[in-house]
Amino acid sequence: MDRITKHNLVSEYKKKFLKEFKKNPDVISVAPGRINIIGEHTDYNQGFAIPSAVDKWILTLLSKRDDKLIEVYSINYKKKNIFKLNELDDKGDLWERYVKATLYVINNKYNLDRGFNILIGGNIPIGFGMSSSAALEVSIVSSVLNSCCLKCDKYEILKICNAVEKEILGINSGMLDQYASIFSIKNKFLLIDFLKLNHEYFDSNIQESCWVLINSMVSRELINTDYNVRVNECLEAINLINRKTNQKITFDSISIDDIQCIKNNKIFYNRLFHLITENQRVFEMKNAIIKGNLNEIGNLLNESHISLSKYYDVSCNEIESIISLSKQHKAFYGGRIMGGGFGGCTINLIDNNLKDDFIFYIKNKFFNKYNYNIEYEQISFCNGLEIVTN
Repeated sequence: MDRITKHNLVSEYKKKFLKEFKKNPDVISVAPGRINIIGEHTDYNQGFAIPSAVDKWILTLLSKRDDKLIEVYSINYKKKNIFKLNELDDKGDLWERYVKATLYVINNKYNLDRGFNILIGGNIPIGFGMSSSAALEVSIVSSVLNSCCLKCDKYEILKICNAVEKEILGINSGMLDQYASIFSIKNKFLLIDFLKLNHEYFDSNIQESCWVLINSMVSRELINTDYNVRVNECLEAINLINRKTNQKITFDSISIDDIQCIKNNKIFYNRLFHLITENQRVFEMKNAIIKGNLNEIGNLLNESHISLSKYYDVSCNEIESIISLSKQHKAFYGGRIMGGGFGGCTINLIDNNLKDDFIFYIKNKFFNKYNYNIEYEQISFCNGLEIVTN
């Protein structure tokens, strides 16, 4: 896989901006994609997770205009769109909806007095669960706020991005994707507490292995899946417990004992069982990573996948096949479905020396079963959000 550097992307896109808009950008915002080691579907339930930014980015290059129009050009889609600063509709491709929604939320909060020329591009592969949409939001918000000299602390960017997803796009998501894109540090792992909205960094002692994403090629847009259903099921489940017990149990305090009273409601019980055990796995994973215990890390990944598949019900046949095939190869320490679910990819810890053989094996076995090719990405970690000014 090609590994273009962040510096090269910035240099290339500055030239494209000048060609497209006949001037240089005022600000360039570089937001990375992310992977999530463990802690899936815990963010919107006030739990814990260990994500990290990866060396694939979305860039937003921006200059101010003298009117209130937005002229945006997408390098990846080779498409231009012009609209008013306060315009909001469902027209256009998904990336256009994200751009309009993000600018609408910013304008609604800060009442911007001018429009922008915007160039957007990047190399985050679509469909791998690296959260290109979150990186897009982060890059747009940070570039606009910096250009207008508005409040631009990292938590402000985080909250605006979350408002875009919840209030405009109707995705009841948590903040994991944007949080990792903003706060990650290259040589550290990030453990986030979504109740307190804070985090800690810790060191990794993982050696002689690598992280590989295997893409099932099953499309999964959260806007069109049961993602929001899962969010509501968790809320309804905990409300049911509180009605039954006349208590005020919250996600951060719930235990296995607390959910026994709803055991007859299999769906609600299963959803909360996953959340409770997944939060426990986050802290077990932290210790395993610090120790560099590859087998323990792999076991935790496998346990997480079983829970996501059996109790949270966000897997699919193709993902199950990838995990099943992976377990048959000696390079495989462990893996699980990653991201919102309902397709997408698996994240896998693989023996470095056997990586190529593992990938060849998985691709061939999968093709023999489904008659189409899957794709893969080896992951390298990087720093979070960076602002480049001229």
